[in-house]
Amino acid sequence: MSTVQTPQEQPLAREGFLIAIVALLGLGTMMVFSSTGATRTLELRTGFLQKHLIFLLAAGSVFLTLMQMPTRWVMRAAPWVFLGVTALLGLVLIPGIGSEVNGARRWFRLGTVSLQPSELMKIALPLLLAWLLRETRPGWKKLRTTVAFCALLFAPILIALQPDLGTSVLVFTMGACFLFLAGYPVWLFVLGCASIIPVLGGLMMFRPYQLQRLASYFDALGHWENAQYQVKQSLLSIGSGGLWGTGPGRGLQKLSFLPESHTDFVFAVIGEELGLVGTLATIGLWILLFLCGVRLVSRVIDDRERFALAGTLLAGIVLQAVINTCVVTSLLPPKGISHPLLSYGGSNLLATMIAFALILNLTRNPKETPLQ
Repeated sequence: MSTVQTPQEQPLAREGFLIAIVALLGLGTMMVFSSTGATRTLELRTGFLQKHLIFLLAAGSVFLTLMQMPTRWVMRAAPWVFLGVTALLGLVLIPGIGSEVNGARRWFRLGTVSLQPSELMKIALPLLLAWLLRETRPGWKKLRTTVAFCALLFAPILIALQPDLGTSVLVFTMGACFLFLAGYPVWLFVLGCASIIPVLGGLMMFRPYQLQRLASYFDALGHWENAQYQVKQSLLSIGSGGLWGTGPGRGLQKLSFLPESHTDFVFAVIGEELGLVGTLATIGLWILLFLCGVRLVSRVIDDRERFALAGTLLAGIVLQAVINTCVVTSLLPPKGISHPLLSYGGSNLLATMIAFALILNLTRNPKETPLQ
């Protein structure tokens, strides 16, 4: 089947993509205010909303800038972006520099503002791999393959040391997805997957709670009473919403019963307050975004760098939404992966909007935005 789109289909895909983004951002803003009901006071809830709107303004500005920026500028900056984010991942592990919360050292904090560099690696790693693929100078072929393999392993390991196993696996998956779409040697793809398995096994041995979390999940499949607390509360939230939900702001589980109601489990709040209709509408928006994104990415299928980078970014963000939804509905073990565009958090929102901006940038007419 041909992937060439008619002139009418091209703007429709772009418009549908943007409509889905705006709709999800609007829903996310409403749910951030609603899901912070555990703060109990209107002043504190308004504070969360104000911060979210500031994050949204900053991410939106970056989105509009990158969407119009010449693609070759983005590609030239790729290795420096990767090195910068890698340096941040190393610095955040140093006590006194990185901030530790609940045993994890993942954030830089300056007053009330924080930055989670692992979120930026979701952009930096695919960018570096695209830059390496573009380099065709003599002697670069073997070198770029070696650098790609090292980057594919090194970045997830740094994230796993925080520890943040969920994001580590997601970043590795995005890197592997790029190798697959770009047509890298199959042995590199297989070797990378084989190498990460003992690394993850070693991390679980040194951090038994991660293995215990996995064991608890499988144990609870046949014994509801053994399910983890957050899983029980999440399913109670979704189930109590019924068909139409209790109404925006009227959910009860977020009032100190449902952990992380404004971040990792915001989808459960949607289920309680907007009901089955609201959850299906949210999933429908993600399907719209994905299908329009696929149509956009298919425009540049003949350009390996553009196709692999845009396809990887689209797959990574949608996969994150799928994983979060599956965790909230107990289809996957609990992982600290937030819901893109819906969860509270500036770093994730910024990384997501950068990814969408790059997708729109890369899928413009390649003749108008040469990579070289």
